[in-house]
Amino acid sequence: MVCGKRGGQGRDAGKKCEKIHTPKRRRIWHSAKGPNEEDMLLFKYVSPDSVGKVFERDNEVLIRFGLPKSYNDPYELFLEPDRPLESEELRAFYNHFLGKVVEAPVACFSRRPDSVVMWAHYGREGAGICLALDEDELVEQFPIAYAGDISYSNGPAKVPSWVVEYAFTTAKRRHTLRLLEIGHRAAYFMKRADWQYEAERRIVVPPDAVEDREGVLIGHVSPKTLRYVIAGPKTKPDAKELCLERTRKWNIPLIDLRIGSRTFAPFFTGSDIPARTWSGTNFEKIADVCEECGEPSNLSESRKCQWCDISKEVKESAPRRSGLTVSLSLGIDKGIPLAFDKMEPGGHLVSKLRKQNLE
Repeated sequence: MVCGKRGGQGRDAGKKCEKIHTPKRRRIWHSAKGPNEEDMLLFKYVSPDSVGKVFERDNEVLIRFGLPKSYNDPYELFLEPDRPLESEELRAFYNHFLGKVVEAPVACFSRRPDSVVMWAHYGREGAGICLALDEDELVEQFPIAYAGDISYSNGPAKVPSWVVEYAFTTAKRRHTLRLLEIGHRAAYFMKRADWQYEAERRIVVPPDAVEDREGVLIGHVSPKTLRYVIAGPKTKPDAKELCLERTRKWNIPLIDLRIGSRTFAPFFTGSDIPARTWSGTNFEKIADVCEECGEPSNLSESRKCQWCDISKEVKESAPRRSGLTVSLSLGIDKGIPLAFDKMEPGGHLVSKLRKQNLE
């Protein structure tokens, strides 16, 4: 399923490398494969100005790659021995092979499509889109690809010092290669805990597997890698029209991320698609959805939520019970007053009024 190796930290470090383990495959709720087949999904958030670049051509999808040092984490590829290397020779040996970790193209994905922080950051306040890609299909687009989850830590990525010592002492090529495997795995797939909200999974490929457009690295992949496209709550009409054009041609669903006014969790809707929510591992159908506002809710007999079920007469009569409504209607109050419980305001106008009250 995934090309790649993982380094261990036991005394078997010189032995044959293990395969990278991937999380359990997720059952998605709607895809081009059919509703009962399984996909391992990767979610790629795309900014509004990149939508046209991703769907530049109608026969492929363009995925942005980058060298680790070009990303927004200043500690990408930070690596150190897990304990001090005692001799000058060991430090020189380590510094030669891992002092500056070799850089290869990386594409970053998330394991969740409903992160409001990711939508705000990479999706530019929800104006972008999110691609859901089948990892199996995506990996097969490249001659060699390593895929793995990011581990998060409050400390730096480390390589066992005994592995450095062992490779130096034996001077064997295979032991130095093993050291590099362990170091690369730690450096590429470990990040500071600050980034944990991204729930990142990344793919690393050789430099010749991507196109270099004046320093911008592009992976060309088939539309069959896509399972669906998610439009953000603020996606512009022209970007959404392009998404609709491509999804129709490629026969995949275009769905919408919705931010409700009464529901404190994002949910997903689409034409002929029941409302769903992301459970953390898959999309789950929402049992009750208001027929008027379309938000998940406990419903009345009219199949509406408690807010949409308020009658027109009550909407008009209830506010009139407050004297504030009267003062607003008479112009005594110019708008709903802005004030906060247990908070004293500051500012030059407040200071002036306080001074006048003391005189």
